[in-house]
Amino acid sequence: MGRMIYSVGNMAGGYFTLLTHDELERIHEISLKILQEVGVKILSGKVQALLAEWGAEVDSKHSIVKIPEMLVKEALRRAPKEIVLCGRDPKFDIKLPSKDIPFVATGGYTSFVRDIETGERRASRMKDLRDFAVLSDFLDQVDFFWPIVAPTDLPPALQTVYGLAISFECTSKHVQYMALNERQARWQIKLASAIVGGEEKLRKRPIFSSVNCPVTPFVFEKGSSEAMIELAKAGIPVIPYSMPLCGSTAPATIAGTLTILNVENLAALVILECANLGAPMIYGGEASSADMRTAEINYKAPEYPLLTAGITQLGRFYGLPVYAGACWLNETPKDWGMLIKGSISIALMHLGRQDISAGLGNVEDAKSSALEQVILDAEAWAHAKAYLRTFKVDEDTLGFDVISRVGPGRTFLAEKHTLKHFREELWLRREPVILPSTDNIVKVAKEKVKEILRMHTPTPLEGDVRREIERILQQCKQELI
Repeated sequence: MGRMIYSVGNMAGGYFTLLTHDELERIHEISLKILQEVGVKILSGKVQALLAEWGAEVDSKHSIVKIPEMLVKEALRRAPKEIVLCGRDPKFDIKLPSKDIPFVATGGYTSFVRDIETGERRASRMKDLRDFAVLSDFLDQVDFFWPIVAPTDLPPALQTVYGLAISFECTSKHVQYMALNERQARWQIKLASAIVGGEEKLRKRPIFSSVNCPVTPFVFEKGSSEAMIELAKAGIPVIPYSMPLCGSTAPATIAGTLTILNVENLAALVILECANLGAPMIYGGEASSADMRTAEINYKAPEYPLLTAGITQLGRFYGLPVYAGACWLNETPKDWGMLIKGSISIALMHLGRQDISAGLGNVEDAKSSALEQVILDAEAWAHAKAYLRTFKVDEDTLGFDVISRVGPGRTFLAEKHTLKHFREELWLRREPVILPSTDNIVKVAKEKVKEILRMHTPTPLEGDVRREIERILQQCKQELI
């Protein structure tokens, strides 16, 4: 059922597929049947009314919305198949789908941080978010920024709005965040519009995107679903990050778990397209099996990379950009050998060839984060890319001439063909990419973080923009608390 070959034109590389085309078709068909006959639970009367206008069957008493097949097909037809996640600086723009190796970001979204000085776990603060953003702005291995920690020293109602403002201030890269309700979404849109020069320009250059998670199975919360409508109207890319757990919030089967995730993504797409035809959506999710002793997510389960590959295939089946899996070690390596071993697991997670993933910096099963962990995860990701490279397959690389010249029983070491190709085809990197060579990698990672935070200054916002953002934040504060 799986194969390990990937080709683009005359390029080849590792590629993991879980499902055949017929199996994808079957998941699609059963998903349509579930949407039309079982329905999803939408806790917003506003969203219910919107879908009813487009032909959905709404049971307002039980908040169940049944979505007909034709509505799903129309949403799929309207959804953009290519999306640009724009940076404040255009040099950081990310074009999806990715043509090669996935783009990666920090993880999100924790309320705890491991203090870089004491090593103790504590509540995260605004300063921590700034530090993570500045670090991510500096590191080439971080393609975009997911505000990895919550600024818990702010009132909860303000955290995602002020957190977005902090992120815009401290990185020029694309910011992926979330809005928990309609009002937060509106304030986030105002902030981004102030930076790019208005809402129309924001439609053309969305400098942030939003993760809005359904509650598996099949529940769309009032605040999150209404935020999705506001974001769709503004042209902000939305990722309905479905997180089913095989054996807990989903059936104890791979196929059933993927079906749950697929139904939630298709339902989200219908909501977005009904709100704004042509609204951008990234097919997304993270699925693994539950630890059947505790019902918690098991990130070390072998089902995790398998499900990630299946998620990617489903997104590709619909022609949508895909966000799947995680790019992290999930534990702090004690030495260089442990880091390299962990990079193999990261590579396996990305052999499905999704477009984007995240996780850099998360620890404790994404319940906490650490600045030095961003460095360590980024280092591991740099080495994981060895498994994700593509290779030319042409007359020169096939090497008939040199093979016929060398013939049986001889070596290729002295051949010009070997000298020409070995540096580009063979992975020669043995030393760290970000860190200096050392056995005490955690200590050195902490020193590297402190050096970056001391030396690196992100490109500042212009004075008029800063003042406008401050004015918006003050208005937001008055409204939300």
